Amino acid sequence: MALVLAGGLVWDGVTDELRPADVVCHDGLIESVAPHGAVRATGEDVTLDLAGATIMPGLIDAYVHLVWDGSTDPVAQVDHDGEQLTVVRAAGHARAQLQAGITTVRDLGSNWDIAITLARAVDRGALDGPTIIASGRTVIMTGGHDPFWGIPCDGTDAVIHGVRTQVAAGAGVIKTAATGGAYGQSAGEEVGASELTYDELAALAHEAHRRGRKVAAHALGTDGIRNAVNAGIDTLEHGVFLTEDIVESMARQGTTLCPTAAVYQIMADGNAPAYAVAKAKDVVAAHEHSVRMAIDAGLPIIAGTDAGAPGMAHPSLASEIQALIGYGLNPLAALKAATSTAADALDLPSGRVQVGAPADLILLDGNPLETPAVVQSPWGVVRHQHLVRHG
Repeated sequence: MALVLAGGLVWDGVTDELRPADVVCHDGLIESVAPHGAVRATGEDVTLDLAGATIMPGLIDAYVHLVWDGSTDPVAQVDHDGEQLTVVRAAGHARAQLQAGITTVRDLGSNWDIAITLARAVDRGALDGPTIIASGRTVIMTGGHDPFWGIPCDGTDAVIHGVRTQVAAGAGVIKTAATGGAYGQSAGEEVGASELTYDELAALAHEAHRRGRKVAAHALGTDGIRNAVNAGIDTLEHGVFLTEDIVESMARQGTTLCPTAAVYQIMADGNAPAYAVAKAKDVVAAHEHSVRMAIDAGLPIIAGTDAGAPGMAHPSLASEIQALIGYGLNPLAALKAATSTAADALDLPSGRVQVGAPADLILLDGNPLETPAVVQSPWGVVRHQHLVRHG
């Protein structure tokens, strides 16, 4: 049985135009993208007459924390709830992401490896949610950023063990912390402070790649960013204090930047504990400069929200798309940052409306290339051919 989406205008996730086409989905994949009227549905097929509505790829949020709830202090909320209630909340967050048209998320940090469990539950059909690429716990130095879900690792042998621990747990990506951050610990952590050393990061990246996993590095400060990039990490998360030489290195190596621009703006407005608000205010001005530098250099930029962090609800991807546009990314590139560019960076077959891609699609009214904000209100969501939301 096929799902036939007839009469719509298709944005394929790559080009700069909508074109009329009928999209046929079969066995969870896109089987054809054909001119209107060329498809002959059988009596067993499900056909939707879209009458000029837009069909585009399902969205990809490249940075979420499903265990966090977007409250002012989600770390405290998890501590209060404990493991079992946090699992229930996280499952609800996953469902909310999918209902908003976000068909894939990359979860970069969860207590008790909860996100890995959720990823497994979605894959087995036990949970209605997006595809989840989960790191579980983060490889950090002792006392480093995000200790609540960190694996303290000091020295190259310990770091290698940390990578192997997460691979064995089922992690689809390895997350590490190269610097301190704005939110997480009220004392003993500075935004610009370098944490894991270059040697530790290089050993981590080598072992992760040897085990077929990409590496995402939390890195705000310049020294830690440089160490992470030179060590061969795949995606740089946040990248607040970039320099021209680092950007040049990223361009040579094909390093992807996931800025998470909106979350710092929101925290700086007071939606976080006082210590994090003060740090976020220092971050915002430098962050815009760095993102614009990356855009000018043509670096691949992907949309990640840090959803679940202070002030960032599940979902928040439309806000991040608008923030990237505000920092100078053109609307087409911003939409690709949440579709095809993100898929390429994460080695996913999704992010495009093309034959052979997963049938992960959203249905909406309006032209997202002209008004990107319309992606916030899809009236239809398809994941792996299943119509999970309609009307």
